[in-house]
Amino acid sequence: MASPTFRLLACCVLLSSAAWAQQPSTAPSRSFAVAPPGRYVPAPPSAAAREALRLHQEGCQAEGFDDAACEKAVRQLEAVVRDDPRQLDAQLALADAVWNQAFRQPEGSAERARLRQRSLDLYQQLVNLGIQDARPYYGLSVLTRDPEARIRLLRRTLELNPKHPEAHKDLAGLLLDQGQTDEAVREYRTHLSVRPYEGREDALADIQFADRLAAAGRVREAAQVYDAVWDATAKEPRAERCQIFKSVDLDPYERMGARFAQRLREIRTACSGTPRLEGAVELERQGKDDAAIQELERQIQENPAPAEPYLALQRLHLKQGRAEEAAGVMARYFQQEKDPQERCRHFRTLSPRTTRAMEPALISELDRTCRARKP
Repeated sequence: MASPTFRLLACCVLLSSAAWAQQPSTAPSRSFAVAPPGRYVPAPPSAAAREALRLHQEGCQAEGFDDAACEKAVRQLEAVVRDDPRQLDAQLALADAVWNQAFRQPEGSAERARLRQRSLDLYQQLVNLGIQDARPYYGLSVLTRDPEARIRLLRRTLELNPKHPEAHKDLAGLLLDQGQTDEAVREYRTHLSVRPYEGREDALADIQFADRLAAAGRVREAAQVYDAVWDATAKEPRAERCQIFKSVDLDPYERMGARFAQRLREIRTACSGTPRLEGAVELERQGKDDAAIQELERQIQENPAPAEPYLALQRLHLKQGRAEEAAGVMARYFQQEKDPQERCRHFRTLSPRTTRAMEPALISELDRTCRARKP
């Protein structure tokens, strides 16, 4: 299991990479070499290193960056490294902190360029030592622009940590850029197998890679990635899954019988086609609740599948003290909703006033079904 420090540094590097991608380089591209294994043996974090790492975490993150706190962290990290160059965690944190400091400087300034170059040099010094730790190689790969140098660094990262999900993903993208599609597919499959799914950002990255495969004529491999995304998002709300897949053209995948395409076609009508919903929201904002209710009823008549108009109607009826009408609206929703996960999702969030006004038999059925399902 990765240590907290490892997870912290990986996070920081990833956050830094997003900023790097948006900034022009002020220094020429360099070709970095990966040294053979050396004799550098990292030392466990000392008390001083742990304190400096804490300051780094609190003040030097890309989000919530604090100039004064990060400057203090940098000074303490420098002192730790000066006293004991074997403090690898401190050296990595220092490289990350300096990189993030650079983006507090004016774009194109000499100070920004100096700080960025210093961060690169700090990572390169660790790589030159042939350290048996994946983090310096991956950290340098993120900040390096030369594709060949990045590939070498990523391959070394994976030699040291074969289950590094981001290294597999980055390597797959670079290989695809170079037309090495078969190896890119293998790398991305490995990425999917070792990557813990953490939400929409991961799913959208997968969709983007699948789109690139499809554009390269590898539709079957693209379908496999889409299927993996479908499985990973199984616990997401239906509307969220529709948003994740909204850019995907289903036609070629339905023809080949791809699993995700068949299921996605079934749910798309339930999370689209609600043009009157926005109008109802505006009418309510103007204080025209009755007109908003009529608009929502028209929306349900036109497309009874989406849950959102029912939920909005329930809220408006409750706002006006009409619990029985709210219960009737939600009863209609549950009667037409066929997806057990969606039924239970909305049953668990019903207003208590709505629940008390609903038919006991329907409540008993939903309660019995949803108790047997995990939230």
